Order: sequence, then C-alpha cells, then structure tokens
Amino acid sequence: MNDEGRIRLRPMSAADLAHVNVIEQRSFHTPWPEKAFAEALSHNQSALCWVAEWVEENQPPKVVADAVVWLILDEAHIGTLAVHPDYRARSIARKLLAKVLLEAIRFGATHALLEVRAGNLIAHHLYRKFGFDVVGIRKGYYQESGEDALLMTLNPLVTEKLADLLVSR
Repeated sequence: MNDEGRIRLRPMSAADLAHVNVIEQRSFHTPWPEKAFAEALSHNQSALCWVAEWVEENQPPKVVADAVVWLILDEAHIGTLAVHPDYRARSIARKLLAKVLLEAIRFGATHALLEVRAGNLIAHHLYRKFGFDVVGIRKGYYQESGEDALLMTLNPLVTEKLADLLVSR
C-alpha cells in the first residue's frame, strides 16, 4: 500500500481530542488548547472539525492531522491545520485541506480565508498549490514572537480543483 492509500479522512470526535492536542503541541509555538477543540465540536455548529488517520496493516488507525474550518456566512475561515511532525511530507495536509474545503462548499462557502506565519514557507507552498493569494499582512499577529501573519484568500472555491487536489499524488 502506498502512502496515499494509508490516509483516511473523517470528522473529528471527542475521542480524538487527546491525539489532536499532541499534534497541535508538536506543531505550533502557540497551539490551540484542547478545550477550544472540545468547544468547536460540542457547541459550534458552524465549525467543521476533521482529522486524518494513518492506517497500517494489523494496527489501529492513528490520528496524525487535524483541521478546523469555521463557516462564516459564505466564507470558510481556516482556523487550524496541523500534521504530526512524524507524518509530514506525505500529502496529508493537502488531502485534509481539500476535504474540509469541499465540505465547506456543501454548506454554502464560496471562498476561503486564513492567516499563516510569514516565515512558514512550507505552508505558503501548500496554500499556493490551492490557489490562495496573499491579500494582506497582520503585523505582529503572533504574540509570542511578534511575527507577522499573511492573510490569504482563495476566491472562488472550485469543487473540481479541490476534488483533484484530494485525489492527486
């Protein structure tokens, strides 16, 4: 089985929160707290919370990535997207982002917005693959470092392109 066949995407559940917390802790200087994910799952009907699992033969699936997208009118605001460091460079982020944006379209989203660290070149590359453009800078957005955030948008969301990104290698 190639790496692509080992990735399974599904909605996040409360049982995933401990795994998601580890991924966030390992991925960000200022990770989302577990409580924020629990709140999104239980009280925010406009939140799309998804995970990616890594599937190995004769092993239980392992949660290796998470994403949260808030639906605000016709906008999909990407709140977080993280892949466990041990599972990066395996197309997981691309597939998970494509899936959650396809889900956002089902709920009426026509465009997407996100903030990304100015220095996170790997994330910039991923978002540009999707067609995101930089439309602004949020100066000093990341409080712990004072680093700027780039504000990026994808307009419009195109089902066919996202479907291709979901299945491409």
